[in-house]
Amino acid sequence: AAWPASSITSQRRQRQGHLPHFPNGNLSMNGSEQATGATIFSDDLVLVERALRLTPGFAMWPSAAMQQVLAISTLGRYSRGEIIASEEGPKEILAVVSGYIVVERVQAAVHRSVVALLGPGYVLGFTRSPEDEDEASHHYCFRALNDTVVVHMPAAQVLKVLDDDPVLWRDMAKMLLKQVRQVFELLLSQGIGSFQRRIAATIERLALLYGRKVGGETGLCLRLTQEDLAALLQVTRQSVNKELAQLAACGAISVSYKVITVLDIDALKKRAMQAP
Repeated sequence: AAWPASSITSQRRQRQGHLPHFPNGNLSMNGSEQATGATIFSDDLVLVERALRLTPGFAMWPSAAMQQVLAISTLGRYSRGEIIASEEGPKEILAVVSGYIVVERVQAAVHRSVVALLGPGYVLGFTRSPEDEDEASHHYCFRALNDTVVVHMPAAQVLKVLDDDPVLWRDMAKMLLKQVRQVFELLLSQGIGSFQRRIAATIERLALLYGRKVGGETGLCLRLTQEDLAALLQVTRQSVNKELAQLAACGAISVSYKVITVLDIDALKKRAMQAP
């Protein structure tokens, strides 16, 4: 199964879209936005700083360094299927404010396979190496899974700010190492064992990373469709539907329109461990 591509062309949506949610933070915007070409709006600057400071890598940056980053940042709002960035494009650092980014591995310009989902708080773009890009037989493309808000920062200028004050690298390096481990564990969940084990382990990992409580809900909610989960696990939607029904029957999850709610994380973990 392949994640459904969209015919919508890539664009930087600086005025359109919803007000994003960010876990454990209040990122509501106040005031009205005023169009001014590619210049980030004043309300968006507040949103960008709040979003960055909720990530461990940027949280403790002094005001002077943060202002340098804000001066070069833009805020992109994307609908489902829109291309957010590509390794064939400008080198950027991206910070996910809300929604999910689908990471696709692209070969021969036409074959695409879903590799991972990256959610709120994830910072990507530091690992691109200019030395080996010409030799790569594939590249990675980043699409919006749903309504997604992303901070865009030119990589070279962000790296310069870090190099000018090397102490800033400490927290950034810790965050990046933690994120590498999280993605590695998610990839293991997606790829190792039977389908029953993989789907239970993947839902568990995604819930722990990105699940959030909504209203009076006691479980962790994931904004994820069955088609999206099928693409991530490289199986059919029918297979996902059948296994989700079994997980719901044992009380581990509940399934509603575009949402999977984890009701019992321990039951889900136990099922992942017991599956062959």
